[in-house]
Amino acid sequence: MAPRSTGKHSRSRTAGLVGALVGLAAAGTAVGVSVSRVAGRRVRAGEVARPRLGRATDAELRLDDPLGAAARPADRTALVQADDGVLLSVEEIGPRDAPMTVVFVHGYTLSMASWAFQRRTLAAELATANGHRPDARLVFYDQRGHGGSGRGKADRSTIEQLATDLLTVLDTRVPRGPVVLVGHSMGGMTIMGLAALRPDLFGSQVVGAALISTSSGNLADLNFGLPELLTRVRAAFLPVAAWTMRRTPVLAERTRRVAADLVSAVTRSLSFASADVDPALTRYVDAMISGTPVDVIAEFYPALAGLDGTGALEPLRAIPTLVLTGDADKMIPKEHSELIVEGLGGPDGDTVEFVVVPDAGHMVLLEEPDVVSGALTRLLRRVAAHQAAGARGG
Repeated sequence: MAPRSTGKHSRSRTAGLVGALVGLAAAGTAVGVSVSRVAGRRVRAGEVARPRLGRATDAELRLDDPLGAAARPADRTALVQADDGVLLSVEEIGPRDAPMTVVFVHGYTLSMASWAFQRRTLAAELATANGHRPDARLVFYDQRGHGGSGRGKADRSTIEQLATDLLTVLDTRVPRGPVVLVGHSMGGMTIMGLAALRPDLFGSQVVGAALISTSSGNLADLNFGLPELLTRVRAAFLPVAAWTMRRTPVLAERTRRVAADLVSAVTRSLSFASADVDPALTRYVDAMISGTPVDVIAEFYPALAGLDGTGALEPLRAIPTLVLTGDADKMIPKEHSELIVEGLGGPDGDTVEFVVVPDAGHMVLLEEPDVVSGALTRLLRRVAAHQAAGARGG
């Protein structure tokens, strides 16, 4: 009996070790990449309270919904069919005939719920900015394989496909009128992908853009704030973890549950930088991505690691652009935003605003929502002024 028991404990320890390694390796590829589905069950069970502390005091997030419904309900919902048949979940706020549309594109393993604070604040501001008629319509959608959207074949897990999806959303939901694109992390890469795919849209239909906590390339070299030794371990183990997540997703799901508490701590460290961030926001990120299958996570990682979007910045030079990052972002350090600003002509140009948020991490849109919403409001004003100047010049 003793040998059998020893073998059982050995297998348990091995499973725990594999779970921790899978969690840590994958967590190093994106915010909360290895968060356990347990978070979703906790949210559905009502164990996650509304934020109460620090910067989250005024939050009105609906944390009882693991799909991340925002505090401001949608005026309309829709399903948009991508070119390969995948259905993309879309939500809209504001009238269809608004003079401008703002399209929000979320990041890797997240969902449209990551914009909850901006959704609430901007919807309120735009509704009162011009009497009773909002100045802009807000459009949110879940990227393929994320949130409420469907998933496609593995070989479609590319930035080019995401850019094509964004183009389909524009063609379907915003066929007319000027558009401002707002992207966080992988969402920013999606916007740059669209610029590479359809540069003719920038300056004509796309009249403004915001690139938040994102990068134009060299993501495979990131160390995520880890010591050199752990970085080497992560780099060596990541191919194994990615293979496991793609080929044996059931095992990967089981092992990341074993390491759920550890992975949640890693998620907190990689998402936020401030010491007084409400723990409920970490649970919110956990719950928001708990439905992302591990094989979807693994399928998208090569596209991010191999990204080189530097050549896609040229079309954005023609439009007002906001580049925003937290100065303590471990996922995509601010140097990546600095390179984007340089590619756009520098912070002293007429079209670029560069905002570095002190003591903020990768999820700056949740950690410092007022700063992000304020910067987006300024962007919309600059876009309106740019449009007016162009009309006068014409």
